[in-house]
Amino acid sequence: MGEVAVIYKIIPNPEKKEVVKKRLIELGCKEVKEEEIGFGIVALKAMFIVEDRQGEINILENKIEKIEGINSIQIEGTSLL
Repeated sequence: MGEVAVIYKIIPNPEKKEVVKKRLIELGCKEVKEEEIGFGIVALKAMFIVEDRQGEINILENKIEKIEGINSIQIEGTSLL
């Protein structure tokens, strides 16, 4: 089996941004970048590497959704490694 790079676009509560970034890294995030959307809203682009197995992305997404302080999450892209 190979690996898959998954990039999530996460919109955190502004006052919880640093806490969310810390929790993403604890979950195994390889890279977190900030992207200004406008009106003071910042999106976090978080890249994870997961095994290319059925359900792995869903498991990861469920863990991310449980982080307190996230307004929205969506997959921005996936790529086989």
